[in-house]
Parts: sequence; structure tokens; C-alpha cells
Amino acid sequence: MMERISFQAKARTVDHLGREQIADCPTAISELWKNAYDAYARNVELNLYPNGDKASVAALFDDGHGMSYDEFVGKWLVVGTESKATDSKIDPEDQNGLKLRPKLGQKGIGRLSSANLGPLLLIISKRRDNPFVVSLLDWRLFENPYLNLSDIEIPVTTVGSSSEIEAAIDGLRLALATNIPVRTDDEPTDREKRIAFAWKQFDQLNQERGEPLVSVEIAELINNFPISTDHLKEWSVWQQNSSHGTAMIIGELNFDLEAQLNRSWTDPAAAAARARLFETLSSFVDPYFEGTRSSFLTSEPDFSYAVKAWDTLVPRVIVGKDKEFSSNLIQDVEHVIDGIIDENGVFHGRVKAFGVWRDENVRIAPGRDVVVPNRNDAKVGPFGLYIGALEFEQKNTTHTPAELRYFKELADLYSGFLVFRDGLRVLPYGRADNDFFEIEYRRSKHAGREFWNHRQMFGRVALSKRQNPNLKDKAGREGFIDNRAAKTLKELVANVLMQSARKYFGSNSEIRKEILPELNADHKKKKAAEAREKLRLKASRTFSKQLKDKSPLLPGLLEDVKDFSRSISVNDESDIQRVQENLEQLRLQLASFTLPPKPNKINKSIATRYSDYRATLRSTKELLDTSQSEFEQQVEKIAPKAPIELLEEQIQRGNRSYQSLIRTLRDSVTGLLKSQNEFALELEKRNKQRFLDDATLIMERMKRDEISYQDASKLLYQISDSTQQLAHDEFGPYTRALEILAENIDLAQLAEFDLNEANELSAEVDRLTSLAQLGIAVEISGHELQDYQDLISSSFSKIPPECRDNQALADIRLGFEGLVDQLRFLSPLRLAGQKIRENITGDDIHAYLLEFFRLRLAQQKVELRATEAFRQFSITEFRSRLYPVFVNLVNNSIYWTSNQSDERLIILDVIDNEIIVSDNGPGIDEEDQSQLFTLFFTKKAHGGRGVGLYLCRANLASGGHKIRYVYPPKDMPLNGANFAIKLLGADYG
Repeated sequence: MMERISFQAKARTVDHLGREQIADCPTAISELWKNAYDAYARNVELNLYPNGDKASVAALFDDGHGMSYDEFVGKWLVVGTESKATDSKIDPEDQNGLKLRPKLGQKGIGRLSSANLGPLLLIISKRRDNPFVVSLLDWRLFENPYLNLSDIEIPVTTVGSSSEIEAAIDGLRLALATNIPVRTDDEPTDREKRIAFAWKQFDQLNQERGEPLVSVEIAELINNFPISTDHLKEWSVWQQNSSHGTAMIIGELNFDLEAQLNRSWTDPAAAAARARLFETLSSFVDPYFEGTRSSFLTSEPDFSYAVKAWDTLVPRVIVGKDKEFSSNLIQDVEHVIDGIIDENGVFHGRVKAFGVWRDENVRIAPGRDVVVPNRNDAKVGPFGLYIGALEFEQKNTTHTPAELRYFKELADLYSGFLVFRDGLRVLPYGRADNDFFEIEYRRSKHAGREFWNHRQMFGRVALSKRQNPNLKDKAGREGFIDNRAAKTLKELVANVLMQSARKYFGSNSEIRKEILPELNADHKKKKAAEAREKLRLKASRTFSKQLKDKSPLLPGLLEDVKDFSRSISVNDESDIQRVQENLEQLRLQLASFTLPPKPNKINKSIATRYSDYRATLRSTKELLDTSQSEFEQQVEKIAPKAPIELLEEQIQRGNRSYQSLIRTLRDSVTGLLKSQNEFALELEKRNKQRFLDDATLIMERMKRDEISYQDASKLLYQISDSTQQLAHDEFGPYTRALEILAENIDLAQLAEFDLNEANELSAEVDRLTSLAQLGIAVEISGHELQDYQDLISSSFSKIPPECRDNQALADIRLGFEGLVDQLRFLSPLRLAGQKIRENITGDDIHAYLLEFFRLRLAQQKVELRATEAFRQFSITEFRSRLYPVFVNLVNNSIYWTSNQSDERLIILDVIDNEIIVSDNGPGIDEEDQSQLFTLFFTKKAHGGRGVGLYLCRANLASGGHKIRYVYPPKDMPLNGANFAIKLLGADYG
């Protein structure tokens, strides 16, 4: 006998379709947000609430069109409704002023995703001009495999206003409890008997497995109900800012959501849950829409989303506008592919490589072995492609260190190759564990050639449902159904990735081969410059700090030396030892006031403080030296009877002091070596773990059958090479430094020398540039002044004789003659014109100088003398080479001697076949002597340019002559500044 039997469904069916179908918690949230999008919501957000002693709560709010009672009962409570499958028309009023949206839901089971977030669900929905619909359910009811689906009754009610919701919830709790066994004196109904029997069997099964009794858990949660109307305060409908929307309040949150609330959980599982949620939801809406060439393919969704945790008074935004990623953030990234792939599989767009847009009209055709289907049920329509990427290492990038660091920080949060349909994220594409486009698989075969890497690329494929209806999601949102359209999409994208890598980005790219050596060389220069700058800053900080710390103490030492000097009195041998001990102690203190070398560049305030410090230090040293001389004279007078014993005691004191210093220095070195050894151990630990971490990932990929053993083995070799090279790079600087120290080479002195030399070379370039500009100015000015001289001279000759005795005119003539003298002085600096070697004597030079400085010598009351030896020397040379040298030297001497209160004198002499220019001014500080002939170095308070002495040396050097500063001024004519000039080919008689 034939019978007609219908399928029957157990309650477990809903659990299979809901909680067990969805991959994870973030995917479930994504599904619920897409439902809100389909309901024409503009805003959706998930709020997470800690709840004291009760279970934590999550509240998902949207401002979509909401549901009426009939819609909730006839659609929401019906699994697999027809509205998603049939693309039924939407009421224009339900669009809430938005453009028509393509439906993202396909199977009518997305609502079941809420079961993944937590077991208890209170749903409240409000359609415009309709009452609130309120319902309560516990998803664990559907875990019972013995329970018939038809026996589960979901309580639903309607209320007219929000004030009635709290009372409605109490009634719903009582009604929900009828789905588990309850004790009653009444005769149980058939349904109640079936429910009791089903839970008895299920509880028995759980007991046998050692698992909690689900019926007890449901009853406890209903009795200790965690949800209240306080959890509705952020809903726009509750705030009366909207007349429509839906709220889903979930109680007893799963681990992933609890981990968002409990930031104190530091275990790997909690950290992974937080990272997974952020990775999945942070780019829920296409962030690459703005400014890309594929924007026209889809419309930008007017859709805002957020996840907030209320673990503080102010909500903490986990995902949302405050943490949204945008293509604007990476618009300056150095590698970019931007365009579309048309229905024939051909890419059209533009490419930027190493910071330069290489081609605005790039065309990449599919490979010859790729067949692009054109059947309606298999074809792939046009879609957008955008990728931005960066280099792994600083030496290979066009970005500055700060830029590369910025992009790497973004990559840590937002890297990945995503897929969007109509502006919303398609999962699981873009996650670290998904390699749909086989980017990592190809990279495992040849990392350099294939180039692309999930961890350092930003990008997406942009689809539209209208143009790509064949790309459909699997039921569990685990990617596209594996049909021909999905396979074609994969091949087309992979083709663009491979061809672009070979032509523009990877190791086979001619662009890379051409630009990389230049980038590497530039990187080395920058690293060296950074190291020099770091060393310079360290030296500058050390100098400034020691100057600041020691400056207040130095005057005290000077006073101690003065007291010591006044108290020196040696009457017998016991006084000798006492004075010696005091003298030695003062010398040790004086040595402690020695500063590190002065940096080349210091600001004015530090320079002033340093000048004062140096003067005080010099005075202290001179007074101590004088005191020692006085002490030695007194010792000589008393002629000590036991000099050997005195010297032995002095040796012992000196040795004790020396040994103390050695111990102090040893402790300093030991401490530094200990800290560096600890750092080396940390480097070792980090490098050990690096290889194992990468190797473990390869093993996991092979276990998932993503790569073969051969590919995994090859990849391991590559990782081994790269990690070993990285270890060499990290340990190398330390080993090389220690090897140099082992050779007794002073690294600090070497670094300081290199730094000073580099600074000097850089400064020399700047000085020569300035000097060249000065020379050009002199050349131009010389010609101009010569023309004016000729014009004025001609005009003077035309003045009538009766006017020439006028005093004013005489003053004008005197001033003009002075200008002519200065013009004559400038003439040797001019580049143009014929120059002639001639015999020049010391007498010629002396006479020229007396005439040139006639007025200044008289005004400043300075005497310029020349010895007989100077007047008699002679040389055959250009006047333009020698005269400016003597003019500069005498000019400087006039300036510095003019401040003398007594006789002001400059002497020109010859000593040991060297010309001497000597004055009785203050001389030049020993510290400044090394910079005397440096361009633009001057100590003059007014009018100094710092050019004269530099030109002196340069002029003389061009003829093979030399100039030096003589210090100390022993055997010199005067004790001020003394310059010695060695003239090649001079005759000194």
C-alpha cells in the first residue's frame, strides 16, 4: 500500500543551519549586519555590556524598516523564506530614502547566526506605524536531538509603546520556560509529555558524556535573567530618534565576545579572538571605493557600522568610524595596481612601481591557457581590482624610514587581499588563513619573482551582484561556491598578480633590477648619515650636560687653588709632604673638570658659557702651575735631607690614586659588557623563535593540503636563508665592534674622527659654494667699480682750477682716493685680466701696507714696523697672490691690537727663512687655532666674515707657499698673534 509521508524535522535542524553552519563569531556578526543592510538600515552597531553578577549582554541595533507582527511570524520564524530567493520587490517607503539595494541574503537562514553569539535572544522590532514586536528564545532548545521542531513554541507579543516592553519581557520568560519540563499538578498535555521525554533522554545523554545538563542551564538563565531595558538605551528607536528598526539583545555571550570585554585576559586564545574580530569586521564596507578606477562598477553603500564595549563610562570603540581604514591612508604607498578586469578577462588600468606611475594605460590579457566562459550560468562579469604594497626592507624601498614604519603599522592592522560585493565584505577572503588566490602558494615556489605577500599588501576585488550573479556564497559563508565562475575569477586575478610581479615588482622585473642598486647604495648612505647624526647628538648632549654640571663647581675649585697658593709655606720636610698632598689633590680635581671635545656646532648661550668656563679653567691651571713653581722654589731653598723617602711616599700616593681610577674604569667596562651580553642573549632567543614560528606555519599549511611536501621543503630552505641572513645582520655590528676592540682600536676616537671628517667635508662643500658666490660678486662689482672710477676721475680733471682749493671738494677727493685704494685691493681677487709675475721685495710690501692702511694706522695709533731682514727679502711672484695675504694679516692685527691700552705694535720679520707677521695683541686661544684657516670662522664681535685667513692659505697654496700659526710664541718678535709664511723660491739675502 502506497502512503504519502512528509519530511519531519527535529529541533536539531535549526542548530545545524544556524550555530553549526556559521564559521565563527565575527562571521555571525557580519551576517546579522548584512540582514540590517537588506532591511535598508543606515546604521548598525553591536554594543557589549558587562553585567556584574549576571551574564554579559550584547545588543545589536539597526534603524532598518523593522518588522510587523505578521512579517515576524510569517518570515523571521520561517526558515528559508522566499523573499531572499525570489528578489521580491521592496516597498519604496521601506527604502528609507536610500537607493535600491541588491539583496545580500540568499538562503533565509542568516538570522540564525545570532545563536553563535550567545544562547539567549530577545528580539524587538518596530515597523513604521506598527506596534513593537517582542519575542524571546533560547537557541539551546534546538540542541536537543530528541525534540521535535514543531513542539518548540517561541513566545511572541506586541506592545504599543516602549514603556510596556519590560512587562512584556516578564510574560515572555514564563512562556519560554514551557519548552523545558516543569512541575505541575495538572494533567500534562501530549506536547508536555513529548517535551519531558525528549529532555529526559538528552539529559541522560549529557550525564553519560560528563557534560552539563542543558535543560538546567536554560532554566537557570531564565530565572537569573540578564537582559533589561537598560540595554536598549543606545537604540535609536528607544531614544525616539527613529520610528523603525530592530534590536537583538543576546544574553550569556560566547568566549569571543567576552574576550572583547575582558582586556585583562592575556592568554593566546583571547588575543586571537580579539584579533580575529577586528580583522574580519574592521573593513566591512569597501575602504577602497574612493579614488580608485573601479569605483564606477558599484555604488558606495550608505552604511555605518560599529562594535562598542561598555566596560568603562565612555564606550570603547573596537570597530567603527574612529578605527576605519581608508584608501586615502595608503595613497602614497610605493607599489599600486588600480583598474578593472573586463568581461573578456583583460585588465585595464595603471601601475605605480617604486613610487612612480609607470603607465596610465596598462593592459594585461589572460594567459593563453585560460578559457573565459561566456555561458550565462558560468561567465564572470567586469570587476574592480586595487592593490597597494610595500617593500619588506628599508634598503629596497623608496619610502623614508618614518613612511615605511607608518605603512608597516597599517599593514599589521589592515593588510590582506579582500573581496567585496556591492561594497560589503565577502568572507573569508582577506583573512590570514585564507589563500583563495594562491598568493602564498606561488610565493612559496619563488618569493622574489612572485613578490606579492598577504602581510604587506592592501587590496581588494570589487564585485557587483548584478554583473556577477554566478559568484554565490556557500551556506556557511565560507567563500564562493566552487563553480566555474569562481574558478575563472581566481585565474584572472592570479594572472594579473603574476604578470605584474614579473614586469614591475618582482626579482625578474627590469625596473627592480635597475632601481635596486641605487636604492641600496642610498640606504647605506642614509644609514651612515643616521649613525653619524646619532653620534653627533650623543657627543653634543654629553658635552652640554658636563658643561652644565661642572660650570657651577669650577669657581669653587679656583677659590681652593687661590687659598692653596696663599698658604704655601715650606719650612721643613713635614711641610713638603703636606703641600705635595694638597697639590696632588687639586691636580686630580682639576683633571676631573676636563670636558669632552667641543662639538662643531653649539648655540650661542652654550658657546658663551663654554667661553667663560674655559677662561676660568685656564686661570685655575695657570694659578696652580704658578703655585707649583713657588712650591718647588721653596723646597729647593730648604734642601730636604731625605729626598728618596719623600719621593717614595709621592710614588705610593700616586699609585693609590691610579689604582682607584683603574678599578672605577674596570667596573664601568664590566657593567657595559654585562648589559650587552644580556642583550645578545635576548637576540639569540628572538632569532631562535623566528625560524620555528615561520616553519610551524609552513607545516600547518602542508597539513591543510595547501602546499605539497616539495613546495614546503623549498620554502623551508628560503626561510632558513632569510632568517640566517637576518641573524647575521643583527649580530654583525656587535661582533665587528668587538673584533675591532680586540685589536686595541679606539672605536670612539675612530667614530669621532669619521664624524668630524664627514662634517668638515660637508661644511667645506658649503663654504666653497659660498666662496664661489662671493668670487662672482667680487668679479661683477670690480668691473662696475672700475667704470665708476674712470667716470669720477674724468670728472675731477674737468673741475675749474679756481674750485679745486675748496675744502669740501678736497674731502671728496680724499674719500675717492680711499675708494680707489680699496678697488686696487679687490683687483687681485678678480678672475679676469692678464697677470704678470714680477720681482717683489719686502720693502715693496711694507710700503704698500703703510700706504693702504695709512688712515687706520693713524686712527688706531698702531705702529707697523719692518725689520731689515724683512725689507731685504725678495721673490718673483704675482702681486695679486702675495699682497692680499699681507693685507689680511695686518688688517687682523690692527683690529686686535687696537684694544690694547699700552703700545700697539705690528712687526714684519724673517726668522729661519720664514716671513713672520707678529703683533702684541691678545693672541689666539689654543682651542681655536685648529679652525683659524677655516672659511667663515671668526672671533670678531663686529665686521668679521671669516674669509681672510682662508683666502690667505688658498692664495699661497696656489703658488706652492705655506702659512701657519706659531704657538707658543717663543722666539717670536712679539707675544700676541704670530703667523709664519714659507715662500717657495724666496731670496733672503
